Amino acid sequence: MRLVLVGGGTAGHIFPTIAVARQLAALTGATAELTAVCGSRDLDRLLYRDVDLAVFPLPARGIVGVPWWQLPWRAWLLVRSLYDIWREFGMRRPDAVIASGGYVSAPVLLVSWLRRIPSVIFSGDAALGWATRVMAPVASVATIAFEEARGQIWRAPVELAGYPLRAEFATPDAIAGRAALEVPDGARLVVVMGGSQGSLVINEALREDLELLLHEAHVVHVSGQRDYEALVPVRDRMPEALRRRYHLHDFIQSGFANLLAAADIVVSRAGATSVAELSAVGTPAVLIPGRFGAGHQIATAQAMAKAGAAVVLSETDLASGHLVRVLLELLKEPEQLKSLSDASRTRGRPNAAARIAQIGLRLAGCSAPGDA
Repeated sequence: MRLVLVGGGTAGHIFPTIAVARQLAALTGATAELTAVCGSRDLDRLLYRDVDLAVFPLPARGIVGVPWWQLPWRAWLLVRSLYDIWREFGMRRPDAVIASGGYVSAPVLLVSWLRRIPSVIFSGDAALGWATRVMAPVASVATIAFEEARGQIWRAPVELAGYPLRAEFATPDAIAGRAALEVPDGARLVVVMGGSQGSLVINEALREDLELLLHEAHVVHVSGQRDYEALVPVRDRMPEALRRRYHLHDFIQSGFANLLAAADIVVSRAGATSVAELSAVGTPAVLIPGRFGAGHQIATAQAMAKAGAAVVLSETDLASGHLVRVLLELLKEPEQLKSLSDASRTRGRPNAAARIAQIGLRLAGCSAPGDA
């Protein structure tokens, strides 16, 4: 049995794909042949490097929100990707395709439909991205993580399954997370991140009043590679006592669940993976949704706020040190933090990867433990 998983372009698509792949290997006793179709960017190669999966990269790149003069080249890359995957599936036909959405999924799902290969597409946003909206009708099944997304899919059967997470989120260890950073018991810990590629607007908002926050809490700042080098001198100029409380990283790949579980507050974008991870560990969150794409992060953040699971700030709210003021106020309100934590944890679906793997196996004609 051959199963093809599709996830590339961002860590938000790659990590869930890897999570489903590992569940498939566990459910089939590692007898299934698993291939990951991904993008051709450096991040894709880095994140799949140590995973026991055959990897098939496509040159496809996103076409939404790019300057008009880039569209012809992006369109050509999409056509080339269609040709590459058509040829691959002609030579080695999979029994089923499991796709995470995003631009890499579009050519694979279209070819799967044309070749009558069953497929499932999964999404974690309250407002679905263009690839999921367009390609869900040609999929055999679509799964969602927010009830608000159900009405955005037509033709395909829809199941509320959650968003797949790495296995480490099933048993996060807050004590280990603090120990790894040498954060003392009882000290406040704030984690600030902006997705796998970082966020300039979040980084700048934190930088403006960083030392003020460091007087009250340890700060783990996952800045992304782009801004990391500019922040190193900022850290190095701090007084030693504050420098020891500022933990700057360009990216964190291992121990991330422990880190989120250890945090008193997490500042994050509202990407599907980030929100699912926060709900899995029940960490109070300040969400700052990006305005890019079709506004899917804004809808996801609003859904979390409506559930009482997060405080939401817009990018325009970050001016004049507002981010740090909000964080300092929350650190003084333990009851509000507990309420946010409880509501977030209620939304968590830690078995999402297993459920989506079971759907994929069912489409491939293979039953799996726990399938219904």
